[in-house]
Amino acid sequence: MGCLSKSHSLRVVEAVLCALALLIPMIRKQAIHPYSVWCEFAWVFCLIVAVVILVVEKLKLDLLLTLCLQNSWGDLATGLTLLCALMVLSASVIYSARLLTCTCFLEILCAIISFVATLVFLVDGVMAKIKSPGKGYLSAVCGVLRFTEAFLACMLIAAFASYFLGVSPTQIPPAMGWCMLVYVVCFAVTVLMILFNLVKLLKALLCVDKIEVLVNIVAVLLYLSAIILWPIYGKRHYSSAFKFDSDQRTTSNYGYRYRDLMAVTALTAINLLLYIVDLILSVLALNQRI
Repeated sequence: MGCLSKSHSLRVVEAVLCALALLIPMIRKQAIHPYSVWCEFAWVFCLIVAVVILVVEKLKLDLLLTLCLQNSWGDLATGLTLLCALMVLSASVIYSARLLTCTCFLEILCAIISFVATLVFLVDGVMAKIKSPGKGYLSAVCGVLRFTEAFLACMLIAAFASYFLGVSPTQIPPAMGWCMLVYVVCFAVTVLMILFNLVKLLKALLCVDKIEVLVNIVAVLLYLSAIILWPIYGKRHYSSAFKFDSDQRTTSNYGYRYRDLMAVTALTAINLLLYIVDLILSVLALNQRI
Protein backbone atom coordinates (compact mmCIF):
# COMPACT_ATOMS: atom_id res chain seq x y z
CA MET A 1 0.00 0.00 0.00
CA GLY A 2 3.04 2.21 -0.16
CA CYS A 3 1.95 3.83 -3.41
CA LEU A 4 -1.56 4.47 -2.10
CA SER A 5 -2.72 7.52 -0.23
CA LYS A 6 -4.39 7.18 3.18
CA SER A 7 -7.89 7.41 1.68
CA HIS A 8 -7.06 4.88 -1.04
CA SER A 9 -5.61 2.52 1.57
CA LEU A 10 -8.86 2.76 3.49
CA ARG A 11 -10.73 1.84 0.31
CA VAL A 12 -8.66 -1.32 -0.02
CA VAL A 13 -9.31 -2.23 3.63
CA GLU A 14 -13.04 -1.62 3.15
CA ALA A 15 -13.14 -3.88 0.10
CA VAL A 16 -11.18 -6.66 1.84
CA LEU A 17 -13.36 -6.54 4.98
CA CYS A 18 -16.60 -6.62 2.96
CA ALA A 19 -15.28 -9.53 0.90
CA LEU A 20 -14.38 -11.47 4.06
CA ALA A 21 -17.74 -10.75 5.67
CA LEU A 22 -19.46 -11.98 2.50
CA LEU A 23 -17.27 -15.06 2.17
CA ILE A 24 -18.08 -16.55 5.59
CA PRO A 25 -21.88 -16.94 5.05
CA MET A 26 -21.11 -18.39 1.62
CA ILE A 27 -18.85 -21.00 3.24
CA ARG A 28 -21.49 -21.73 5.87
CA LYS A 29 -24.18 -22.03 3.16
CA GLN A 30 -26.79 -20.48 5.43
CA ALA A 31 -30.47 -20.81 4.55
CA ILE A 32 -31.89 -18.06 2.38
CA HIS A 33 -33.62 -15.58 4.65
CA PRO A 34 -34.71 -12.01 3.77
CA TYR A 35 -32.36 -10.58 6.40
CA SER A 36 -29.53 -12.80 5.18
CA VAL A 37 -30.15 -11.53 1.63
CA TRP A 38 -30.01 -7.93 2.90
CA CYS A 39 -26.72 -8.52 4.76
CA GLU A 40 -25.10 -10.10 1.73
CA PHE A 41 -26.45 -7.35 -0.55
CA ALA A 42 -25.04 -4.68 1.80
CA TRP A 43 -21.59 -6.28 1.79
CA VAL A 44 -21.61 -6.74 -2.00
CA PHE A 45 -22.83 -3.19 -2.65
CA CYS A 46 -20.27 -1.64 -0.31
CA LEU A 47 -17.49 -3.80 -1.75
CA ILE A 48 -18.38 -2.55 -5.24
CA VAL A 49 -18.58 1.07 -4.06
CA ALA A 50 -15.14 0.88 -2.42
CA VAL A 51 -13.55 -0.68 -5.53
CA VAL A 52 -15.24 1.70 -7.99
CA ILE A 53 -14.25 4.81 -6.01
CA LEU A 54 -10.67 3.55 -5.73
CA VAL A 55 -10.40 2.82 -9.47
CA VAL A 56 -12.04 6.12 -10.47
CA GLU A 57 -9.70 8.17 -8.29
CA LYS A 58 -6.55 6.23 -9.17
CA LEU A 59 -7.24 6.58 -12.91
CA LYS A 60 -8.25 10.26 -12.48
CA LEU A 61 -11.67 9.52 -13.99
CA ASP A 62 -13.23 11.75 -11.32
CA LEU A 63 -12.20 14.77 -13.42
CA LEU A 64 -14.30 13.45 -16.30
CA LEU A 65 -17.25 12.47 -14.10
CA THR A 66 -17.35 15.94 -12.56
CA LEU A 67 -18.48 17.24 -15.96
CA CYS A 68 -21.56 15.01 -15.77
CA LEU A 69 -22.38 15.55 -12.09
CA GLN A 70 -24.44 18.39 -10.72
CA ASN A 71 -22.03 18.69 -7.79
CA SER A 72 -18.44 17.60 -7.21
CA TRP A 73 -17.14 14.03 -7.30
CA GLY A 74 -15.98 14.51 -3.71
CA ASP A 75 -19.57 15.09 -2.60
CA LEU A 76 -20.72 11.88 -4.33
CA ALA A 77 -17.84 9.80 -2.97
CA THR A 78 -18.34 11.10 0.56
CA GLY A 79 -22.10 10.51 0.43
CA LEU A 80 -21.67 6.95 -0.85
CA THR A 81 -19.03 6.19 1.79
CA LEU A 82 -21.28 7.37 4.62
CA LEU A 83 -24.18 5.42 3.08
CA CYS A 84 -21.96 2.32 3.09
CA ALA A 85 -21.19 2.90 6.77
CA LEU A 86 -24.93 2.93 7.48
CA MET A 87 -25.62 -0.15 5.34
CA VAL A 88 -22.80 -2.22 6.83
CA LEU A 89 -23.84 -1.16 10.34
CA SER A 90 -27.39 -2.38 9.66
CA ALA A 91 -25.99 -5.65 8.26
CA SER A 92 -23.76 -6.07 11.33
CA VAL A 93 -26.62 -5.51 13.78
CA ILE A 94 -29.11 -7.69 11.87
CA TYR A 95 -26.59 -10.50 11.38
CA SER A 96 -25.69 -10.45 15.09
CA ALA A 97 -29.31 -10.28 16.26
CA ARG A 98 -31.04 -12.67 13.85
CA LEU A 99 -28.51 -14.90 12.09
CA LEU A 100 -25.64 -15.38 14.52
CA THR A 101 -25.17 -18.73 16.25
CA CYS A 102 -23.11 -18.17 19.39
CA THR A 103 -21.49 -21.61 19.08
CA CYS A 104 -20.12 -20.99 15.57
CA PHE A 105 -16.73 -19.26 15.49
CA LEU A 106 -17.00 -18.34 11.79
CA GLU A 107 -20.30 -16.53 12.30
CA ILE A 108 -18.91 -14.62 15.29
CA LEU A 109 -15.89 -13.71 13.17
CA CYS A 110 -18.20 -12.51 10.37
CA ALA A 111 -20.04 -10.19 12.77
CA ILE A 112 -16.76 -8.79 14.14
CA ILE A 113 -15.39 -8.18 10.62
CA SER A 114 -18.62 -6.44 9.62
CA PHE A 115 -18.50 -4.11 12.64
CA VAL A 116 -14.84 -3.29 11.88
CA ALA A 117 -15.83 -2.53 8.26
CA THR A 118 -18.49 -0.15 9.58
CA LEU A 119 -15.86 1.70 11.60
CA VAL A 120 -13.49 1.94 8.61
CA PHE A 121 -16.25 3.30 6.33
CA LEU A 122 -17.25 5.82 9.00
CA VAL A 123 -13.66 7.02 9.51
CA ASP A 124 -13.18 7.26 5.73
CA GLY A 125 -16.43 9.22 5.29
CA VAL A 126 -15.69 11.65 8.12
CA MET A 127 -12.14 12.25 6.83
CA ALA A 128 -13.49 12.89 3.32
CA LYS A 129 -16.09 15.28 4.70
CA ILE A 130 -13.46 17.25 6.64
CA LYS A 131 -11.22 17.34 3.58
CA SER A 132 -14.01 18.54 1.24
CA PRO A 133 -16.58 20.40 3.32
CA GLY A 134 -18.36 21.78 0.24
CA LYS A 135 -22.15 21.91 0.12
CA GLY A 136 -23.30 19.40 -2.48
CA TYR A 137 -26.62 17.57 -2.86
CA LEU A 138 -25.56 14.63 -0.71
CA SER A 139 -24.20 16.97 1.95
CA ALA A 140 -27.44 18.96 2.14
CA VAL A 141 -30.47 17.99 4.21
CA CYS A 142 -32.51 17.07 1.11
CA GLY A 143 -29.90 14.58 -0.07
CA VAL A 144 -29.52 13.01 3.38
CA LEU A 145 -33.30 12.67 3.61
CA ARG A 146 -33.52 10.97 0.21
CA PHE A 147 -30.82 8.44 1.03
CA THR A 148 -32.38 7.73 4.44
CA GLU A 149 -35.82 7.23 2.90
CA ALA A 150 -34.42 4.74 0.38
CA PHE A 151 -32.44 2.93 3.09
CA LEU A 152 -35.47 2.61 5.39
CA ALA A 153 -37.56 1.35 2.45
CA CYS A 154 -35.03 -1.48 2.00
CA MET A 155 -35.37 -2.31 5.71
CA LEU A 156 -39.16 -2.28 5.36
CA ILE A 157 -39.09 -4.68 2.41
CA ALA A 158 -36.74 -7.04 4.30
CA ALA A 159 -38.90 -6.98 7.45
CA PHE A 160 -42.07 -7.52 5.38
CA ALA A 161 -40.52 -10.51 3.59
CA SER A 162 -39.27 -11.91 6.92
CA TYR A 163 -42.76 -11.66 8.46
CA PHE A 164 -44.34 -13.55 5.56
CA LEU A 165 -41.48 -16.07 5.23
CA GLY A 166 -42.94 -19.46 4.41
CA VAL A 167 -46.40 -17.99 3.76
CA SER A 168 -47.99 -18.42 0.32
CA PRO A 169 -48.43 -15.13 -1.58
CA THR A 170 -52.13 -15.95 -1.94
CA GLN A 171 -52.45 -15.91 1.86
CA ILE A 172 -51.15 -12.35 2.20
CA PRO A 173 -54.09 -10.00 2.97
CA PRO A 174 -54.62 -7.48 0.14
CA ALA A 175 -54.28 -4.54 2.55
CA MET A 176 -50.83 -5.77 3.68
CA GLY A 177 -49.88 -6.47 0.07
CA TRP A 178 -50.80 -2.84 -0.70
CA CYS A 179 -48.33 -1.73 1.98
CA MET A 180 -45.56 -3.73 0.29
CA LEU A 181 -46.45 -2.05 -3.01
CA VAL A 182 -46.19 1.35 -1.29
CA TYR A 183 -42.68 0.57 0.00
CA VAL A 184 -41.44 -0.71 -3.36
CA VAL A 185 -42.91 2.14 -5.44
CA CYS A 186 -41.70 4.87 -3.08
CA PHE A 187 -38.24 3.30 -2.96
CA ALA A 188 -37.97 3.21 -6.77
CA VAL A 189 -39.17 6.80 -7.18
CA THR A 190 -36.84 8.02 -4.41
CA VAL A 191 -33.84 6.44 -6.15
CA LEU A 192 -34.89 8.15 -9.39
CA MET A 193 -35.11 11.51 -7.63
CA ILE A 194 -31.58 11.01 -6.29
CA LEU A 195 -30.34 10.35 -9.83
CA PHE A 196 -32.19 13.41 -11.18
CA ASN A 197 -30.46 15.60 -8.61
CA LEU A 198 -27.01 14.08 -9.18
CA VAL A 199 -26.82 14.04 -12.99
CA LYS A 200 -26.40 17.51 -14.49
CA LEU A 201 -28.16 16.71 -17.79
CA LEU A 202 -31.27 15.23 -16.12
CA LYS A 203 -31.57 18.16 -13.74
CA ALA A 204 -31.29 20.60 -16.67
CA LEU A 205 -33.90 18.81 -18.82
CA LEU A 206 -36.47 18.28 -16.08
CA CYS A 207 -38.10 20.67 -13.65
CA VAL A 208 -36.86 18.63 -10.71
CA ASP A 209 -38.08 21.03 -8.01
CA LYS A 210 -41.72 20.74 -9.07
CA ILE A 211 -41.41 16.98 -9.62
CA GLU A 212 -39.99 16.58 -6.10
CA VAL A 213 -42.97 18.39 -4.57
CA LEU A 214 -45.38 16.14 -6.51
CA VAL A 215 -43.42 12.99 -5.59
CA ASN A 216 -43.37 13.94 -1.91
CA ILE A 217 -47.12 14.63 -1.86
CA VAL A 218 -47.84 11.21 -3.40
CA ALA A 219 -45.33 9.50 -1.06
CA VAL A 220 -46.91 11.11 2.02
CA LEU A 221 -50.38 9.98 0.93
CA LEU A 222 -49.17 6.45 0.20
CA TYR A 223 -47.35 6.15 3.52
CA LEU A 224 -50.40 7.54 5.33
CA SER A 225 -52.42 4.66 3.88
CA ALA A 226 -49.72 2.18 4.93
CA ILE A 227 -49.46 3.48 8.52
CA ILE A 228 -53.22 3.05 8.86
CA LEU A 229 -53.60 -0.33 7.12
CA TRP A 230 -50.50 -2.18 8.35
CA PRO A 231 -51.09 -2.03 12.14
CA ILE A 232 -54.79 -2.92 11.79
CA TYR A 233 -54.50 -5.81 9.34
CA GLY A 234 -51.07 -6.86 10.62
CA LYS A 235 -52.20 -7.55 14.18
CA ARG A 236 -55.38 -9.18 12.93
CA HIS A 237 -53.38 -11.45 10.59
CA TYR A 238 -50.82 -12.25 13.30
CA SER A 239 -53.52 -13.28 15.77
CA SER A 240 -55.47 -15.41 13.28
CA ALA A 241 -52.76 -16.95 11.09
CA PHE A 242 -50.25 -18.07 13.73
CA LYS A 243 -51.95 -20.13 16.41
CA PHE A 244 -50.54 -19.73 19.90
CA ASP A 245 -49.87 -23.32 20.87
CA SER A 246 -46.61 -24.77 22.18
CA ASP A 247 -46.26 -27.34 19.36
CA GLN A 248 -46.02 -24.67 16.63
CA ARG A 249 -44.23 -22.01 18.68
CA THR A 250 -40.78 -22.96 17.36
CA THR A 251 -41.76 -23.56 13.75
CA SER A 252 -43.77 -20.36 13.44
CA ASN A 253 -41.11 -18.23 15.18
CA TYR A 254 -43.69 -16.20 17.06
CA GLY A 255 -41.25 -13.81 18.66
CA TYR A 256 -39.45 -13.06 15.41
CA ARG A 257 -42.68 -12.60 13.46
CA TYR A 258 -44.05 -10.20 16.07
CA ARG A 259 -40.80 -8.22 16.03
CA ASP A 260 -40.99 -8.01 12.24
CA LEU A 261 -44.59 -6.80 12.55
CA MET A 262 -43.56 -4.07 15.00
CA ALA A 263 -40.44 -3.20 12.94
CA VAL A 264 -42.55 -2.57 9.83
CA THR A 265 -44.95 -0.39 11.85
CA ALA A 266 -42.14 1.68 13.39
CA LEU A 267 -40.18 2.07 10.14
CA THR A 268 -43.33 3.07 8.24
CA ALA A 269 -44.01 5.81 10.80
CA ILE A 270 -40.40 7.06 10.62
CA ASN A 271 -40.37 7.14 6.82
CA LEU A 272 -43.72 8.94 6.81
CA LEU A 273 -42.23 11.65 9.04
CA LEU A 274 -39.17 11.90 6.77
CA TYR A 275 -41.36 12.33 3.67
CA ILE A 276 -43.42 15.02 5.46
CA VAL A 277 -40.22 16.91 6.34
CA ASP A 278 -38.99 16.39 2.77
CA LEU A 279 -42.28 17.77 1.41
CA ILE A 280 -42.06 20.89 3.60
CA LEU A 281 -38.45 21.54 2.56
CA SER A 282 -39.19 20.97 -1.14
CA VAL A 283 -42.17 23.39 -1.03
CA LEU A 284 -40.03 26.03 0.70
CA ALA A 285 -37.23 25.54 -1.84
CA LEU A 286 -39.68 25.85 -4.73
CA ASN A 287 -41.19 29.07 -3.30
CA GLN A 288 -37.73 30.60 -2.98
CA ARG A 289 -37.01 29.95 -6.66
CA ILE A 290 -40.32 31.35 -7.92
